[in-house]
Amino acid sequence: MATEGIDGKVVAYSERLWPSIGMWLFAIAMTSSLGIAYGRAYGNSLGFLVGFATTAAVVIGLAVNAPIIRIDELNFQAGRARLPLQFVGQVKVLDAEQSKRARSTDAHAGAHFQLRGGIGESLIIEVTDPQDPHPYWQVSSRKAEQLLAALESAKLAAKA
Repeated sequence: MATEGIDGKVVAYSERLWPSIGMWLFAIAMTSSLGIAYGRAYGNSLGFLVGFATTAAVVIGLAVNAPIIRIDELNFQAGRARLPLQFVGQVKVLDAEQSKRARSTDAHAGAHFQLRGGIGESLIIEVTDPQDPHPYWQVSSRKAEQLLAALESAKLAAKA
């Protein structure tokens, strides 16, 4: 039963990969400094307006583009990519050091990555679909053990 492009109705797990505190602070510092520069060159009113508008745009952009990791009765979803549960193979949790190696020196060129800076742990999800060009997915998670348990449970339920 192919479920490509179809979302299930019962969500078993959901996690949004928010940017780290450092990313939020960096974004606010950069947009604020832009406002200060405009304020110095063109007056305080324009500087405040530019600083406020760019900060709001960047904060909204970071929030809207934070990927969601989701499991329902049909699929495992990481960002916009979906993997039908029937094609989820072995799943392994990686600690911060293993994750770093897996996304750099040990990475497979055809793998699918949904990674977020500032999140140490990740999972490697084997893809068993022979038509899929990705041998595995590597996905960041702040709750890697919970995600592993939810994925294993959803795989069992999908087979039943």
